[in-house]
Amino acid sequence: MREEALESICAALSISFCEDPAHLEAIIDRFSEQTYTLEIRPVGGGGGGGSGGSSASCPDNVYAYVLEPDSCRQQELKTSGITKLEISTCKDVSLKFGLTLKKDGTPKKSGVSRSASLLKRLTFSDKKSGDEILKMSVFPLDVSVRKNINLGNGKSVLLEMTLVRNDHRNMIPLMEFDDFLEMTSKNIRPPFKIQTELYDGNLGDPTFAMFYSIAFFFEIPSFVLKITEMTCFLVWDDEMKKLDEKALTDVSLKMAACESEVDLQHPLLNPALIYLNDCACNTIRFILEPYSNEPFFPPVSNSRLKSINVSLKLIADICVLDVWDEFETLANPSNFLSLELKKLLEKSAWKYGESLKKMEFHELCRQIQNLWMTLSNESQPYYIFFHQFDINYIGAAMLKLDESLTIAIKASLDYQLHEINLRNPIDLENFTKTTMRLFVTLRNLLNMVEAFHLPECQLFHFEEWFTDITVFWTFSWREVTQKMVERTITLDEDGDSVKYGARRPLPAGLYSFLCIQKGISDDMARLEFTLPHHLVICSASVVNIMCQNINAYAKKLFSEAMRHHEEKASRLVRATNGIEQAMCFVEEGYRRFAQFQRVEEYVDVDDLAAVRTTSTRLLKSTRETCEHQISVLLSHFVRLKTDIVSRIAKNLCADGKESNSGLKSYMREVTSSERIESILECCYGLVDDVRCLLLPNCFKLSTQHFATSLETQIRKNIRQRQPAEYYSNIYIALKYIYEFLEIDDRKDIELLSDLHLNSFSTKDLILSYYDSLCEKIDRTRFGNAPHVDVHISYVKLEQEDTISIQIKLVKMSPIEWIDVLSDRVDYFVRLELFPKILFPSNKFDSPTTNPMPQSTRPQWKQLFEIHVPLECFFLRGACLAISVFDHERFIDRLVGRGFISLHSVPQASEEKPTQRLQVPLLPNDYSDQNNVFYQLLKTRSPRDPIAKEFIETRTRRHQRIRAIQHYIRKNRNRVGHILMGDTST
Repeated sequence: MREEALESICAALSISFCEDPAHLEAIIDRFSEQTYTLEIRPVGGGGGGGSGGSSASCPDNVYAYVLEPDSCRQQELKTSGITKLEISTCKDVSLKFGLTLKKDGTPKKSGVSRSASLLKRLTFSDKKSGDEILKMSVFPLDVSVRKNINLGNGKSVLLEMTLVRNDHRNMIPLMEFDDFLEMTSKNIRPPFKIQTELYDGNLGDPTFAMFYSIAFFFEIPSFVLKITEMTCFLVWDDEMKKLDEKALTDVSLKMAACESEVDLQHPLLNPALIYLNDCACNTIRFILEPYSNEPFFPPVSNSRLKSINVSLKLIADICVLDVWDEFETLANPSNFLSLELKKLLEKSAWKYGESLKKMEFHELCRQIQNLWMTLSNESQPYYIFFHQFDINYIGAAMLKLDESLTIAIKASLDYQLHEINLRNPIDLENFTKTTMRLFVTLRNLLNMVEAFHLPECQLFHFEEWFTDITVFWTFSWREVTQKMVERTITLDEDGDSVKYGARRPLPAGLYSFLCIQKGISDDMARLEFTLPHHLVICSASVVNIMCQNINAYAKKLFSEAMRHHEEKASRLVRATNGIEQAMCFVEEGYRRFAQFQRVEEYVDVDDLAAVRTTSTRLLKSTRETCEHQISVLLSHFVRLKTDIVSRIAKNLCADGKESNSGLKSYMREVTSSERIESILECCYGLVDDVRCLLLPNCFKLSTQHFATSLETQIRKNIRQRQPAEYYSNIYIALKYIYEFLEIDDRKDIELLSDLHLNSFSTKDLILSYYDSLCEKIDRTRFGNAPHVDVHISYVKLEQEDTISIQIKLVKMSPIEWIDVLSDRVDYFVRLELFPKILFPSNKFDSPTTNPMPQSTRPQWKQLFEIHVPLECFFLRGACLAISVFDHERFIDRLVGRGFISLHSVPQASEEKPTQRLQVPLLPNDYSDQNNVFYQLLKTRSPRDPIAKEFIETRTRRHQRIRAIQHYIRKNRNRVGHILMGDTST
């Protein structure tokens, strides 16, 4: 049967019997009649006469009788194999088996026959024989049933019977989707007698039966049926009857329910989906048409989304069907819906961008600020709505808005830069505030855009739009902060109640000043610069502005503190602490305030080094200026404490007799140590009071002023020509005071040195004198200076506490010398131990070498041994003198003398030989006038016999040297003739 005929039949039935559903159902039932085939196969057989047997074949002449209501058919069973019986229906049909014999006792001719008379005979014979009749209605479909059939005459057979449904649909060509769609669209109509205004989509019983009978006949899946229904409803014509939305909802739910059971290979599924996509796309256009001018961007209120969300609910259900994923090559309504919604969003963003180009600068800034606030607070519903259609709401809108936004802002900024009046501070301040706020807003927009990983757009480079504006921001920061610094609370207003920590007073205006500095940092941090140009300019400018503010604040505090006031000490302390605290605040946090971490991240090495150098230089200069002001303030503060310092100095410089002169008879004399402890206690109390008032660095600076004041008072009150103990006590007390004041530099070295040297005993001064000579020998560079080569070492004698010094004189360096008196030179060396207060001449010998006649390069190579007490050997100042003399007839003349400290002599070792030592010789005219120890001994000589003897000995030596020099000057002519070889004079 051709499909055209089938369509005609279906159409005719639906039209002709629409008023008679019962008749239509009867016709449909006839259309749905089914034929069957009974397959019979013998399994085993039985014999007659009570003896049974089984075989694999059926006996001959076994017939099957098909008893129908009006007729009977018989068919002989095959002895082997399968015999098929055609049965029109299973209702009222029975089956009977038996043997048929000829009248002469031979079997009848095999074949199939149909006869009504045969039915009568079989019915009559059944009443007599009582053979079993099988009802076809009880046979299960497609299930094999075995039954032992009694054939009569003592015979039986075991048969296996299977009832199979006959399928003749392959005789009819498959229906195409267009035909099925046309048939469906013509039959899905609301009934004529329906009373409601809306059609709910339910089919009448005949239509439903016919519709599903055809679908069943052609094996059309339920999912395709629902797609067909949905397409008919999507293109529904409301002129006939308005369609209830519930009809679409019900079909959508049924589609989703049967979607998982669909055969993806069915030939009608692909064209059904294509047509469904076309219908859905047309529906999408129809739904979105009223929203073509809807302002989707920027977001306003989520109430506008409710209507469109409800309208798209059904389409969304169609779009989310899983079957679309199985046909990736097919167009699906989900992509079309996303594309249409994105077009609406981009159109709205474009209109908004065009409106920005027409705005005035301040209005533009306010609009961008509102845009940011709206996106932050109102965009979530819009984002969720568009996200369900795979649309990035903010990303798509900002990409479309990017070009218009860039053009509008750049043009406005350029115009404002051209028109701004730089001499009007109010206009300049308004410009900086507005542009800075605009910059921050754009930064927030960029952060939002970057979160969606959008491709490169012009907004990413918005910092470049402000390249020429950054300098105005720094200028505004400087002007505004300086005005605020000038308005901070003065020292006259804050009183003396503001404390730092527990005790240290600070000016009340300091907190305001620090907040001002922090405000600059917060402004810069809020901008979040990434462009190196901005970072370099603003970082260096922030440090410079902070330094300028500190200088201004310090100058203000300085001038206020220096005014005459009854509480000047408190004002000086608060001003000093305020300047120091402000400076420390900036020094400790300038890297954070100036965003150095960002500078290191985005700026190249050269610019980074320049910013660091500039910042360090500015801070150092500011620190020096502040410390100078602090020092001046502290000097005035110390002057207020002059009475206490003067009293300490007077007590320190008083001698013991003066201290004990005021004691009563019953009082104990105060020792020098007790007196010093009392003075130190007084000093400690003063220092502790100052330490509690000042910050650490200010206290450190103040101690230097206190030390200077104390040193000045000591110089005024110190006694001259006192015993060494007097100076020693002052020196020790002053050292304790310096240590307590934590003074390491800027001390009065001359005063300390004088006190220290005057505290030496005469013996210590003499030892120090010779120790200085040894140090001078060690520091002498050889060059052309004469020297003596020696080998020297020591050995400790076991039995005695004595050191044995072994000296081997080797040679002397070449020396040019002409004796004026005798015209010859005879050098020899004398070894002596100094000082004589330790090594007197009557107890310690002075070994001497033999003179080397007429030799300017003497070589002695003599070994000497000198014994020294152990307690004197390692004493600093104890030394060995190597004196070189020229032997004369009347008096030996000293040529030069070198010194070796005894404690520096190496110990003798067999493993390591002693190295040669070159000892430079001090000239015989060496002067002691520059030696501080000699001068102290000379000062002490009038009242000290040991010092007097030492000075007299040195004086006689210098007198001899001067006499010889005088004689040489008088005889220069003779010396000249000798040098020229003339001996006649």
